[in-house]
Amino acid sequence: MPNNNRYYQPKDSKDAMRYVEKLFNKYKNAPLTDALLQYHQKLIYYLQTSVISAAQREKQPQRQQAAENMIAIMQDWIRIRALGKPFTGSLKGFKVTNHQTSTYKHARGKLHNQQSTIRKTMH
Repeated sequence: MPNNNRYYQPKDSKDAMRYVEKLFNKYKNAPLTDALLQYHQKLIYYLQTSVISAAQREKQPQRQQAAENMIAIMQDWIRIRALGKPFTGSLKGFKVTNHQTSTYKHARGKLHNQQSTIRKTMH
């Protein structure tokens, strides 16, 4: 197997950020181990070195800022998990989205199936 096909090769900095985002969302709720922490630090280092420099070469300052925000979120993840607390959010669109509130759906019957009232039937 050729070595160049073994690893993921992103097309640009945005593609690389999406890939890191997808990887982070896969392991964000996993138990914190030394191996996971090393892997997480490797992803942060990849964002700091390769992705930010690629965004600068592509002349995309907003993408560079988004990568820096991702790094800050991922470093916060380390602090939160080291304290033994759950990380309630996930990365979406290179930002953290919190899922702390529950949403409830109320099932309503269809209007044509409603039972008519006594007053309507007495006429």
